[in-house]
Parts: sequence; structure tokens; C-alpha cells
Amino acid sequence: MSKKSVLVCVKKDIVHPISWALREFEKQISVRYFDTTRQLGMVLGDVENCCAVILDSIIGDESTLDFAKEIKNDKPSLKILLIASSGTTKEEIVAFIQSKIVSGVLIRPFTAEQVSDYIYKLCGFQKPTEVPWYMQTGLKP
Repeated sequence: MSKKSVLVCVKKDIVHPISWALREFEKQISVRYFDTTRQLGMVLGDVENCCAVILDSIIGDESTLDFAKEIKNDKPSLKILLIASSGTTKEEIVAFIQSKIVSGVLIRPFTAEQVSDYIYKLCGFQKPTEVPWYMQTGLKP
């Protein structure tokens, strides 16, 4: 079985938390990181077996919301997880969810478990019942 691809284009301050959350999928997915939407757009058409794009709502000084619309027009089956930054309005988030441009929205701050849950959902993986050791908090419900 070939690995599914996940493409990540987010601000540098959340690259590490996202990469940490994606560790449990290293046998199932290959992850590629991009600094700009331009870089992501250049390779998006060439990537096979892509199951999700994780996209920050604002990269640098530019909003990526128009870019998300372009992606969805070109590849309607591609799932987009939007990381909502403080500059994203509630109205924009609601509009994107209702128009089905994005498949999910994470609002900062988020946890590794939230990212992991979305990857299970977006890529169609079966979620194990046991929590990976590096996500355990030691707290019992």
C-alpha cells in the first residue's frame, strides 16, 4: 500500500506542533512542508494520492482563503484543514465551512490530539483505541 500525502503550508510557529502530531502517521502518510502558497501551488498538481492539505489562514501578510478556493475548484475531492489565525473572522470561518471549501477548521491554540483526529477523519484511517505514548498526559478521565 502506498503512502498517502499530506501537504502542510502554515506559519513557522506551528510547524513543530503539527509535525509532532503527525508522527503517529509516519507509516501511513508522507508529509511535505511549504513556506508559501506559491510553493504549494507549484507542486499540488503533481502530487499523487494526496488526502489532505493543512493550510494556515494567513501566511506572512497574505490571506490564504482565496488560495483555498482555487484548490477546491481545481481538485474538488481534496480535503483542506484550515488553521484559523487570530486575523480570521468568525464570519469567514462559518462561510468556508458552509460552502464546503474546507473540510475542517482548527482554531489557535490547538492540541496535537485535535490535529491527529482530523488526519484520521480526512485521510480515512481507522483510529486506534489506545493513545500513543507521546500524546498521553497521565491524566485519567
